[in-house]
Amino acid sequence: MRLLPSNLWLPKKVLILLSGVIVLTGASGAVAVFVGRDAILGPPAERISGVACTTIMTVRQSRDGQEWLRRYIRANAADGDMRIKTALRVAGALSNQEHADLYQVVLLDEAGPAVRAGMRGRAIGAEVLFSREPGKIAGLTAAFQASYVEGTAAENGEFYGERKALKLDEIKGIVTAMADRTDCLDPDATGENAIASAGGEPAGEDHAAASGDGEAAAPPQEHAAASVH
Repeated sequence: MRLLPSNLWLPKKVLILLSGVIVLTGASGAVAVFVGRDAILGPPAERISGVACTTIMTVRQSRDGQEWLRRYIRANAADGDMRIKTALRVAGALSNQEHADLYQVVLLDEAGPAVRAGMRGRAIGAEVLFSREPGKIAGLTAAFQASYVEGTAAENGEFYGERKALKLDEIKGIVTAMADRTDCLDPDATGENAIASAGGEPAGEDHAAASGDGEAAAPPQEHAAASVH
């Protein structure tokens, strides 16, 4: 296809300029390859705010006059960094939806357990605790605590990597940079009935400490060791 009549003469500099315009407008994909996608469009949303997830259940507990709200979620996130970002995002969304003294988000793999009794120990890929008034919660010294297991989950959904507790600056950086604040998809949500009540069940009974050996309930600081003011 001819762009210009054969008998039309243009200066060499004009031809070079026209060629450059054609290349840039018609080959933006190639430009992205050379320059880098993130430099042009910014990093993918999941790298900042975590991945999509599904709510398994949300349980409200009463303990010593306090309301504890625990949400179990499931996500397909092979990277530990993506898991903890997802859990932090959901903790923020949950705290904006419901009132509680303590919010806890437990993230499981897609292949993880389907019954609540199994949602503990090595089944936990990431965990976040949040309280607006941490001084009221025994063992919680700051607003946030967060931890995740490095590496991918096994075929049965269990995590056997090293558990990493986030540092103060890491949590602050993630929460500050987060653009997406959406909650998990909840296929069974029916308004107020979506939150089950655990009555006087001891907090933390549903899962053991991060060691994954299924032992007795641990205080909040043993579930996730890092904090943010």
